[in-house]
Amino acid sequence: MPSPTTIIPADLEATAAEYQQLRPLMTELHTEIGKLVRKDAILACAKRLRMLSRQNGKKVVLFEDEFEMDIFQDYQIYMHRPRGINAAQQMLNRNRYPDGSDKRRLLEGMVKARFSIFLVKEIIKPAGFIGMDIYTGEEFFILDLTLPTQDIVGLMSGFRIFPYKNVWMHTGANLTLGQTQDVAGFQSYGTQLNEKQEQTLNEEAIFRWRAMVGEMEG
Repeated sequence: MPSPTTIIPADLEATAAEYQQLRPLMTELHTEIGKLVRKDAILACAKRLRMLSRQNGKKVVLFEDEFEMDIFQDYQIYMHRPRGINAAQQMLNRNRYPDGSDKRRLLEGMVKARFSIFLVKEIIKPAGFIGMDIYTGEEFFILDLTLPTQDIVGLMSGFRIFPYKNVWMHTGANLTLGQTQDVAGFQSYGTQLNEKQEQTLNEEAIFRWRAMVGEMEG
């Protein structure tokens, strides 16, 4: 039997259509959640991610491009945990969205989001792909409308997933880190990461991704 994480919906067209409607809501949620993050937290995240600079005597967050802004926002919303909770959990605790609403259901999943490196094992058109967490070895059916249009089996990418109904979604900030030709023979590390290890992995993936981008542009 397939793992509950890899169960593929019977109606992929309907699932893809629903996902297309939900994506803008997730973007809105990220913007609304981002407003809860205090300036000192923003600077603390920027320092950890080596994006903190100084201009005219003031500390500023410096991005190389717009995509780095998405990577930074994703990190500060989910990975910065003052007093043990992140900004997504803070938003859920405020009960701003009605029970049963799309934003509420999304947010209830988003507070369970976790970061890892995933190997794309199979494309499931038109709604997503099967991704294997290279650390735990778990496989997930993950909704995505862009990757299924590309030949990316074997791609390794760092991102954050969370449960929504009976499928999985990602938060949108993807870090492409490489590709393997030996998908069938790829072995996971067989280990579960704690919160501190997850944060370290997230930061190291960002550093590696930035270095790869810099090499390509240089």
